[in-house]
Amino acid sequence: QINPNYAAAHNNLGAALKELGEYQQAINCCKKAIQINPNYADAYNNLGAALRELSEYQQAINYCEKAIQIQPDLESGYINLGLVFQELGEIQKAINCHKRLSQIQSNSGNAHQNIGRLYMVLGEVKKAISSYQDALKHEPDNLVYYYHLVDLKKEILDLNLRNKIERIINDKNCTKKNLAYGNLLLSKYEQKNKNYKKEFDYLLKGHQLYFESEEKKHKKQVEYWLNELPDVSELFDFNKSRKNIKKVNNKIKPIFIVGVPRCGSTLVEKIIASGAKTIPTGEEIGVISTFVKRKLIKKQSLNLEIEYFQIQLTEIYKQKKLIQEKKDFTFTDKTLDNFFYISLIKEIFPYAKVINCTRRPLSSIMSILQNNLPAVPWAHSLNHIFKYFDIYHETIENYKKNLPNFIYELELEKLVNDPENESKKLMKFCDLPWDKKCIEFYKRKDLISKTTSNIQIRKAITKDTNKK
Repeated sequence: QINPNYAAAHNNLGAALKELGEYQQAINCCKKAIQINPNYADAYNNLGAALRELSEYQQAINYCEKAIQIQPDLESGYINLGLVFQELGEIQKAINCHKRLSQIQSNSGNAHQNIGRLYMVLGEVKKAISSYQDALKHEPDNLVYYYHLVDLKKEILDLNLRNKIERIINDKNCTKKNLAYGNLLLSKYEQKNKNYKKEFDYLLKGHQLYFESEEKKHKKQVEYWLNELPDVSELFDFNKSRKNIKKVNNKIKPIFIVGVPRCGSTLVEKIIASGAKTIPTGEEIGVISTFVKRKLIKKQSLNLEIEYFQIQLTEIYKQKKLIQEKKDFTFTDKTLDNFFYISLIKEIFPYAKVINCTRRPLSSIMSILQNNLPAVPWAHSLNHIFKYFDIYHETIENYKKNLPNFIYELELEKLVNDPENESKKLMKFCDLPWDKKCIEFYKRKDLISKTTSNIQIRKAITKDTNKK
């Protein structure tokens, strides 16, 4: 207000609005900053980041590339551009962004870590190991890098590393994130030695410290998932409010895979997508949850403009190359929290299939603790985990009563005991032909997985799951 032509103020306001989820206002502020200063690299980058949140991917790419063109050493420009390519499934392009960044950031391990993470998506384990080792050359005391490297190279979990971990976490200047990952690493030693009580204690301490490392952000997200979203009554009585809407997506046949983390959903998705009729896989793309959250932030009703919902969601799925005529308009979306939106899904996609993946709760809970899930805010406290599981079970039971025969229940324990028969039943529900390739998914050369299961999914189905 004092100085309307102060470009930095408009840009910073845009960045703050983006963090609040006010993406359109953020875009307007960044555009104003660019109008004042056409060579403002950071404003182009923030504009690209906001457009990525709205799934306007091509525009996001254009603005991030413009930011890098103006300021070739802009770290966040390469990171944002890499994120756009990753969301579009163009993993090699994302890797190239971080490689360019690693040349600019000669003393930082972060770019190398990101490259390692993306190589794991492609299943290129040796390259992933090499990238994490490069990251450690630059930041030898960063326990985050060790944590991920241990998953790929278990033999490094020796006495020398244990002594190093204890030295780092006992340093008075140790960061909270390093403390968290130090405890999570120590839990792996106890698991290896079958000291399960000690393993459990280290896991709980590690998760508590991880939550505290970004407490303000995590608390806000936990509040949303455990209190705000489950309280949105419109999600659970959607069919009652709009019975005569125009159906515009009659050809689209998405397969939604829902459940809680570590329930076998990645395995289920790979089985479905590997048969005689291959279909595109979305993995955990969060299209519907992002859309709903945006509406809730703006305090807009979910009962209004359902046709607009249909058009917008369809467009986003198309941009992600999931809706393809040659694939008979069939694809998977494995965003597990879509169980909140089953009624909404039925309205928007009348030919959708919903598969609810189940596993013994204790097995899922222990696996959540043993595999730190940074993107899941409620997964770092037993109380939060228990509450989320209660919400999930109650919600699913409610939908099963009100939408009979719409949800297919698949038990992981049954699937691993009898893969052929269970996968045949699954494919029949999906209206897809079964083929032996369904249970030989791990032989695929093009197997991509962005989930925590990206190592396990490259092996044949075993009954180990039931022994854990």
